[in-house]
Amino acid sequence: MNTRLPPGARTDEYPAVLAADLRAARRGADRPAADLTGLGGTLDPVLQFLWNVLTVAVPPALFRVVAGGRVPGLGRTYRWFMRQPYLRPQLSGNFLGLAERLTVGHRADEPSEQVAKLLVHAFLEDLRRSFRRRPWRPGGWRHTAYPVVQIRSGESPAASRTLLRLVEQVRDETGRLVPVLLVHVAGRPDGGPVPSAPADALRMTDLHAIDRNQWAPVSYRSRLARRTSAPTARVRGRRRLWADGEADAERVPASAVVTAPAPPWFSRPVVIVAACLLLLVPAAVWSGRYLGIPGCLHRPFAADVVVRDVGGECIGFSDGAALTFNNQPGQENLHYIQERIFAQNRDAQKAWEESGRRRPYVTVVYLGTLTGRATQAGEEAYAAEREGLEGMAAAQYIGVQATVNTSSVPLLRIVIANAGFQMKHADLAVDMIAGLARQPSDAPVIGVVGPVESRRASAVALRHLNRVGLPAIAPALSADHIDSNSNLYFQISPPNRDQVHLLSAYARRKGWKGLHIYVTFGEKSSRKDDLYVATLLDDLKKEFKGTSDLTSSEWHPGRSMQHECDYRGMLFFAGRWSEYGDFLAGLRQACQNSGWPRHLVADDSVNRYMANKTLRKTAPDNLTMLYVSKSGLATCASLRRPDPDVGQFLAAVQSPDLLSPPRCVGGPGPQQWIGEQVGLAYDATMLFSQAVEQLAGRIRVWPQQWDGRMIDPAAVHTEILRGNAKGGWPGVTGHLAYDMGSGEPQNKPLSLLRVDDITDMDKLPTEVFVCNPKGAQGAAVCSSSEQR
Repeated sequence: MNTRLPPGARTDEYPAVLAADLRAARRGADRPAADLTGLGGTLDPVLQFLWNVLTVAVPPALFRVVAGGRVPGLGRTYRWFMRQPYLRPQLSGNFLGLAERLTVGHRADEPSEQVAKLLVHAFLEDLRRSFRRRPWRPGGWRHTAYPVVQIRSGESPAASRTLLRLVEQVRDETGRLVPVLLVHVAGRPDGGPVPSAPADALRMTDLHAIDRNQWAPVSYRSRLARRTSAPTARVRGRRRLWADGEADAERVPASAVVTAPAPPWFSRPVVIVAACLLLLVPAAVWSGRYLGIPGCLHRPFAADVVVRDVGGECIGFSDGAALTFNNQPGQENLHYIQERIFAQNRDAQKAWEESGRRRPYVTVVYLGTLTGRATQAGEEAYAAEREGLEGMAAAQYIGVQATVNTSSVPLLRIVIANAGFQMKHADLAVDMIAGLARQPSDAPVIGVVGPVESRRASAVALRHLNRVGLPAIAPALSADHIDSNSNLYFQISPPNRDQVHLLSAYARRKGWKGLHIYVTFGEKSSRKDDLYVATLLDDLKKEFKGTSDLTSSEWHPGRSMQHECDYRGMLFFAGRWSEYGDFLAGLRQACQNSGWPRHLVADDSVNRYMANKTLRKTAPDNLTMLYVSKSGLATCASLRRPDPDVGQFLAAVQSPDLLSPPRCVGGPGPQQWIGEQVGLAYDATMLFSQAVEQLAGRIRVWPQQWDGRMIDPAAVHTEILRGNAKGGWPGVTGHLAYDMGSGEPQNKPLSLLRVDDITDMDKLPTEVFVCNPKGAQGAAVCSSSEQR
């Protein structure tokens, strides 16, 4: 109403000027539009052009669309102005035309009575909207009475009467309710001063408390029905709307003052807050579970991540850097290899696109235990898990680095899944993996590399995987007959009975008499839960039955080892690696000054201890030990044999952009030791990859594009069986061959490694004895390696 059109502007410029003024008014005078002129030198020209379009051209066009009132849901206020009865807005064409008529200078040409009625009508409409009750507007329900306005004549009684007349006329002409009680105080009969209303004179009041015969709001439709006019009410003293000053307020009883009734219970703030909380709590719980709150927080939508915080452990899977498992101090290498795998996932998808979507493209899931272990400050407690992921990364690397024209080499997407401490949440993790496998994908899930520990929880997970139809290839499981839990299971490591045969053959060759066995089961575990230790102990007792000095007992911290000092038979640690450091400490306490046991030997679980540099630093430095290795062929020295399958694995671990640090490069040092789990996990992953490669060659015709629906986990498992029937599969840790109906490899190589100083990480272990050195078929062959 106070807008002035520029005197020099042309008539056709008026709508643009009005639109700019209205946009500025809606934005707020104290909130200027965004100004990026200072960035002009830094923004790309294309971005600068797009920004100019968004800030200069879009707002005026959008405002005209809204002001036109033709789009449902937009421009309600502008539509109201064009539909109200005053000043005949239809003659203006649109809202901007009507606004032009109401500007200063042009408004003088309009009937003043019509302009005044338009203002009163707009004011009453604003009141109606504020009092309107909508389910989504609780504030409207709290308005239980209309406001009361005291109008005092003062020095201009004509203006007061004009306002009352305009309100009544607008009510009659529009037929709309007047949502306000106007009280006109004309003055006292005795000529005294007009009472001044206090600040609460505009309080909400109950209209029904006023005598309906004297005053009542009347709709236009009811007026026509009665053919009468509602007279102006004159209220004298029966009910008080306010008091004349503090003294009067004290004399007036509370019952005589008109007050608004309490709002409905459901509109009260406390009820609304409670209702919002009831609605938000399930949403928050769902969001928390989706985002992994509190222990598995990750970036949403950045990768395929399904995790759940279970007892402080992050259980689930991830295929991208949005979530990496276990970022505790000391696990930097584990964090690095996860990020490297996730980066290769992106590279694999890119390579698949560049091949015209013709190369085989599948998903393999790693299922391991990546959290929950008690660690020392800076200890790499998950070195074995890191090695397993390094082996899978090497297999993935070979596919990614293959040339674009190599249509048959599969591309692998690796999903990393965590089953928690000692695989105790493996069943939950398998549920999540099964859900992933059911999702349609260009890279379908074909199987699982894992589990990683021979425990009862792993057996349960294998049965669950079998039920959902997912093959599993375990790199390191070796408990006897654990393959009976799944018809879709293979393992890379030989069973415990082969390990015991290796120990027996070496003891006979050396002429050792006697065997003392000590077992442990790991933290919060028992023989019932630990299938690895239980079956290993049973095999030892069976193999060494008849030995004159055969004992077995459970070791625990504080147990005296004095009677083992200078023992000349085999002192065998048949427990879990996590207690091996304390076992050595017990030997040092008892035997450091009275003679070490002559022949200390440990099971293959101790490979995890040997990969843990922090624990090795505290070991006795003058104690010689032997331990079993399942991947003696996967050392740098043995990998230099002429074999193309072995050669590509060696090239992968030597690559400067894969492992940290690269292996088998430079001079003597720890980088010459690949790691026990690297070769085993590589063979497990490549078994899947080779099966997919052969299967893809039969189910499609080149240059047909790859379709994830062409292949399923059962078909991949069948292809592994087909290859096994033809002689088995190559592997860097030894040839893989399985008997009919069995998932345990036959005649897999096993080695005994000797370490003269456990604390010396730069000196590599020495192989002293090996069974099936080349994975020979037929009867097991064992030989000494000490002279080689």
